[in-house]
Amino acid sequence: MRHSLKYRVAIATAVVVTLIVLARALFAQYYAFQGLTELRQSQQDTLVRMVAGQLDEKFEARATDLRRLASQLQPMLGQPPAVMKRFAAQAVSMPQNFNAVFLVWPDGEMAFSTAVPDGQRIHLGDRDYFREVLDGSAFAVSDLLRGRLSAAPGVVMAVPLRAPDGRLLAVVGGALNLSENNFLGQIARSRVGLTGSYCLVSSGENPRYAMHADAGKVMAPARAIGDNCGLETPRAAWEVVSPSQPIVARHLLETNGWEVVSVLPAREAYAPLLEVRSKTILTAGFSLVVAALLMWLVIRRMLAPLELLHRVVGEAPGNPAALAALPTGRNDEIGELATTFGTVMRQLAEREAALYAARDQAAESEKRIEAIANHVPDFVSFIDVNERYVFVNEAYARRFGLPARQIVGLTLRELWGTPTYVASQPYLAQAYLGASATFSLEGQDGGECMEVTYQPAWNDAGDTVQGLYMFARNVTTERQRIRSLEAQTLTDHLTRLLNRKGFDRCLAETMTRAGATGRNAALMLVDVDDFKTINDSYGHAVGDQLLAAFGERLSACVRAGDGVARIGGDEFGIVLDDATGTASLERIAQAIVHAARRPHFIEGHTIVATASVGFAVHDPRDGQTANELFMRADMALYEAKRGGKARYTPAPSPTEA
Repeated sequence: MRHSLKYRVAIATAVVVTLIVLARALFAQYYAFQGLTELRQSQQDTLVRMVAGQLDEKFEARATDLRRLASQLQPMLGQPPAVMKRFAAQAVSMPQNFNAVFLVWPDGEMAFSTAVPDGQRIHLGDRDYFREVLDGSAFAVSDLLRGRLSAAPGVVMAVPLRAPDGRLLAVVGGALNLSENNFLGQIARSRVGLTGSYCLVSSGENPRYAMHADAGKVMAPARAIGDNCGLETPRAAWEVVSPSQPIVARHLLETNGWEVVSVLPAREAYAPLLEVRSKTILTAGFSLVVAALLMWLVIRRMLAPLELLHRVVGEAPGNPAALAALPTGRNDEIGELATTFGTVMRQLAEREAALYAARDQAAESEKRIEAIANHVPDFVSFIDVNERYVFVNEAYARRFGLPARQIVGLTLRELWGTPTYVASQPYLAQAYLGASATFSLEGQDGGECMEVTYQPAWNDAGDTVQGLYMFARNVTTERQRIRSLEAQTLTDHLTRLLNRKGFDRCLAETMTRAGATGRNAALMLVDVDDFKTINDSYGHAVGDQLLAAFGERLSACVRAGDGVARIGGDEFGIVLDDATGTASLERIAQAIVHAARRPHFIEGHTIVATASVGFAVHDPRDGQTANELFMRADMALYEAKRGGKARYTPAPSPTEA
């Protein structure tokens, strides 16, 4: 859906204003939230201190009642417990102040209790408040207790009754049932605000609720620190926007260390803030709608010339006469834009005509270049960055037996086949990186040989390769001629074996392969025994024929891939690739010795010649050179000669030597 510029500007303005208003509202909300929180907290702190003060006064008042009762009972300590019990029941207001009063002797035996029948013995020596008075406290309050019969919560307060000399005569105490209509019950029924409440948490190792708005939670376990009367709520992610935490205030009683807690729910605490916020949102929404409408009307009037320019720009490509309606007379940005657009359109018309002329010239030039490429005998082509043919000349098409139009669009792999493509792939990668590459592609079994060159084609800026120019020519005849000449320089003219130059090259290549693969190689040196005597006896012509025949026997004793060479007059060398072990080398050497003993029939002469063999194994891990390997094999040959000839001798390994 397409929207006009007026619509988008109006919406953008409304959105910006909305964001500004929203940001201000959030800041205002934050400061209002902080201020209201501090105010509510201060109110709750003041209120809970007042309640704590009242409770401390109530406890102190009851402590005063117990001290007064203790002073009244002191002259009566010698009378029967029943008399003291009747007096105490009349002297203390019950159940307004205490539900029961009692007197305990220093040994822990209870003398009387207004809540216990006469004659019933009770020992209170293990009670915490009793032990606290014995330790010298002037006023002791017990931990929160549960009544044995009523199971109601209660508390016991105690004061010492001492002689004038300070000696403890007895302990006077009072029990208070917190579930009855006493001062704690009045506070429990009081509310904090309209929906808040109080609770009282006891101290000690097992804190519990001594007072709670929910009667079912009285005596239930509470937290010693940070209790919220069991009204904990999870904190909202946006607490400022949607408050969830109640206002909680706490204060410890000075008399017994219990904690008074007041809780005001967040809904009531922040009700004024939430009410003002809802009204503010409604007002802001209405204001934004009105502002957006007014902005749309203003923008519509301001952008009327721009709409005219837009319409003319849309019509100008098909109707150049529409340019006359451009608002060029305005003295503002739109007028300048209209004038510039008119100038640009006239320049484009002139350049378009020039481009048409250049296109025609380029087409003619392209035809000339294509005609030249088609008359070149070499193979010329162009591929893009995806390795697809864009152009091939006629020679290239004839090479593959396909029309040029069928080759265009194919990839190199599709036209050449996978083996040839894989062989040329490293050079393709090099050319695509921006460097020219020239290499040779040879067919199987020494067939056709092509010399190929890849030339990068750069873009106008010279920073990106857009494709590759490919030039290839058939160099099969040249390579065959070179191989023939090279073979002549490496072959012995008499035996057709390798000569000394061919032997050196074969040995170097074999040792290089051994280093790359980690496999052993071996060198055998073979010498015809007493060859000078044969030459002197039968003549050099017969000797030459003997050497040629001996060379054939040597070739028959080794594998097809092993290199056999005549390296001297009557001395031969054998280079063995991938030597599997000393045992196999000994078998070959033994076969050579036996082959040499067979008679030679040359020009009517029966000639028996023997041969000596010395060989050495090359282990790539030893790091020996070709000269060192040759010297070891030569020393082994010397040992075979010295040992009686017509035999073979292996050379010791470099470590044994």
